[in-house]
Amino acid sequence: MHGISDEMQKQLEENMSKIKHKIVVMSGKGGVGKSTVSTNIAFGLAMAGKKVGLLDADLHGPNIPLMLGIEGTKLGDLSKPFQVNKNLFVVSLSFYMRTSDDPIIWRGPAKIGAIKQMLGEVIWGELDYLVVDLPPGTGDEPLTIAQELGKIDGSVIVTTPQDVAILDSRKSVKFSTLVNMPILGIVENMSGFVCPHCNKRIDIFKQGGGEKAAKELGVELLTKIPMTPGIVHAGDDGKPFIFNNKGPEVEIMKELVNKLINKVEINKEIENKEKESDKKMGNILKVAFPTNDKTNVEEHFGHCKEFVIFEIEDAKIINKSFVTPPPHEPGVIPRFLGEQGANVIITGGMGQKAIDIFKSQNIDVILGARGSIEENLKTYLEGELYSTASACNHEHDEDHSCNH
Repeated sequence: MHGISDEMQKQLEENMSKIKHKIVVMSGKGGVGKSTVSTNIAFGLAMAGKKVGLLDADLHGPNIPLMLGIEGTKLGDLSKPFQVNKNLFVVSLSFYMRTSDDPIIWRGPAKIGAIKQMLGEVIWGELDYLVVDLPPGTGDEPLTIAQELGKIDGSVIVTTPQDVAILDSRKSVKFSTLVNMPILGIVENMSGFVCPHCNKRIDIFKQGGGEKAAKELGVELLTKIPMTPGIVHAGDDGKPFIFNNKGPEVEIMKELVNKLINKVEINKEIENKEKESDKKMGNILKVAFPTNDKTNVEEHFGHCKEFVIFEIEDAKIINKSFVTPPPHEPGVIPRFLGEQGANVIITGGMGQKAIDIFKSQNIDVILGARGSIEENLKTYLEGELYSTASACNHEHDEDHSCNH
């Protein structure tokens, strides 16, 4: 697997536009049961009647096929996911490896290319949900997913109660914040062991760590999943625990899935109602693009000759004007566009300081735009243009753009 062409990038974006909701499952460290949680969330959504895709983006340790009982499956055709049942479709690098024992010894560019191919070359079709099982940490794979998935409904961060896991989960929360990914909440896995013989609870990894981290970080603790032999055996046997099992642990899993459905779909419903309300009120939206030739997006917004500002009402352009910004100084352009009444700036790249200043002026920032201004505006008005780049973390002044 290698990098992808411009044509395949367009196919990737088209694929992602057909998926209603996207959830990523991540962890700060390995061994916390992230793949177990991903598998049960995806299977639970499918049981709830949702059409679900499950992407195993843990390239160095693709365990999803094992947990679904399809380990050893080989697919010669990258264009189709493996169909587990009528509602669940899976893609994993494991399907294309010669044997399960072969290690993946790849540097960053190869991994980025592989993930883009699994998103772009696979015809996922119309899905209610795409669940992405990420590898531990905040490296190439999570960053690529954050940039390429389009609008993400949120991240589910899996941790265990001990301090070292909680420390690393904080990094996942920070990562989600930096790439503008909503956080759905924290799942505390391995939350105590209940003896099947005497029903006595033993907190092997301490207790309350996930709850404490959630409170300190200002995110929701979604649930606590205890350790049970049944969950371990289910994963090894390729039979998701949430399916065809009974008991309090199964109910915990089902409650987690229902909570995610409510959070994701109710939030979407509220968002749509707010948009409809804005339309009924006739609110005018002002969208600004930096440009040097009046036609294309200038990626370095701080050094553009002028801005084109579109006034939008009921998703239609009612006015278009060009304005010349004042001389470039830190913080000047966000304030200037704020004075022009801009609500949104769409540009190539931007430092985090500049993003913060724009937000202080109540101006939303969309990154990753390139090429024709008219095409980017059309895509934005259709509701399909979202940030496809992350904030640059290089040391720049507040207004400096960056394409790194």
